[in-house]
Amino acid sequence: MTMAKASLSSLAEVCGVSTSTVSRALSGHPAVRAEVRAKIEAAAAKYGYQRNELVGKLMSHLRTGRTERFLGNLAVIHVPSAAQPKLLPAQRRCIAGAVTRATALGFKLYEFSFGRDGLDAAGYGRMLRARGVQGVIFLFAEPTGLPVGFPTEAFATVEIDYGQPEPSLHTVCLDHFGTLTGALERLKGLGYRRVGLFLTKFKDQRIRHKWSAAFSSYQGYSGRIGKVPMLIEDEIDETLFKRWHQTHRPDVVVGHMDEALGWLQRAGIRVPEDTAFFNLSWTERKRACAGLDLRLELQGEVAAETIIAQIQRGERGQPADPRKIMVRGRWVGGPTIRAEAAGQI
Repeated sequence: MTMAKASLSSLAEVCGVSTSTVSRALSGHPAVRAEVRAKIEAAAAKYGYQRNELVGKLMSHLRTGRTERFLGNLAVIHVPSAAQPKLLPAQRRCIAGAVTRATALGFKLYEFSFGRDGLDAAGYGRMLRARGVQGVIFLFAEPTGLPVGFPTEAFATVEIDYGQPEPSLHTVCLDHFGTLTGALERLKGLGYRRVGLFLTKFKDQRIRHKWSAAFSSYQGYSGRIGKVPMLIEDEIDETLFKRWHQTHRPDVVVGHMDEALGWLQRAGIRVPEDTAFFNLSWTERKRACAGLDLRLELQGEVAAETIIAQIQRGERGQPADPRKIMVRGRWVGGPTIRAEAAGQI
């Protein structure tokens, strides 16, 4: 019999015993007869089975009721770009969520920014291994992809948001499409009939056009929010925004720049009486407004849970079938839109 990768179940099949017996034998449990233990240990050696020490610790916790303070090390690596050399505030909030959840699960999380330490990708791999890091969370400034030469095969890996042109890692991200269509449905329920979307090209491209796709789909097929054309440009300033607003007269504008509140007010437009404002990124607001909470801390928490689960399963390297875990954003009411009726969700 050949094995691509020895496991408890495959050893159990070879030895003609249950997986629980294999587990107890390899843990030195006294209830397993000596001859059975010897047979299982010989099979484990023959097929190259390696016990996952993290799983062993966790199972020990369950059996004894003890709580270990420390189970292992993780790292988050920010991959910067020339246009975005530093972490964005939103990314810092993702990291904060990851730290909180990792700590609760017994892990320490180190933070690095690629290129800051004078190391190449292989050098980072050596440093992380020396620190006992078992899993790496990637945060990308732009969809540039993994640093060439980084030894992903040595670590459990996951990325937050869209960091690669073609995903090669498991990804945790916001459900942009579902979140925006849900918000448009609620705006329609509040009586808005001419909804306008404005955002920069970079913001839309960064998330693979999920905002514009959701808006276009809902506008075209769900109806009753008007036909205001989207304003999507490289840069959006006050002059461009006012021209778009004056031409198309939306009764609510949806976008990621709350500077638009000042632009509307300087044009003599009352908010929300004449035109309402709904912030696509309420999480990064500078002014009081309604909008979407992008659940940044939750994205970090889910990334930590995902990578720890990989470690528990003994998974390393780039997955054959990368998976995407999406977090739904949350509606937040505010002074820039109409109030919802009592009892409305």
